[in-house]
Amino acid sequence: MIGDYYRYVAESAGEDKIEQVKSGALKGYEEADKLSKGLNACNPIRLGLALNYSVFYYEVMNDHKKACEFGEKALSEALEKIDDVDEETFRDAKSIIELLKENLSLWKEEEGENNVEDL
Repeated sequence: MIGDYYRYVAESAGEDKIEQVKSGALKGYEEADKLSKGLNACNPIRLGLALNYSVFYYEVMNDHKKACEFGEKALSEALEKIDDVDEETFRDAKSIIELLKENLSLWKEEEGENNVEDL
């Protein structure tokens, strides 16, 4: 949530504050990413973090390549484990997976690359 807070602030920060809030968001996301590695790849919290972190790279850091790499990694890891989760986790994970796929498709389309395959 710390990363998200700073990301939202960064989206409207002035030139005098932008580097500070970018740094705060990056630190928050990095710490959350480390902590989330103990969760199943389909865990909705881990997937939601991956979704928000990739959006941060795309929109705030303007690092489209890193955003796509991060999103694709999370998507790939989740799809590998999707058959091993219970029904409730599957439903929650599926909706976040769809959001990740939509973002990746849009981003790749903007970059002139191929779309992400369907689930």
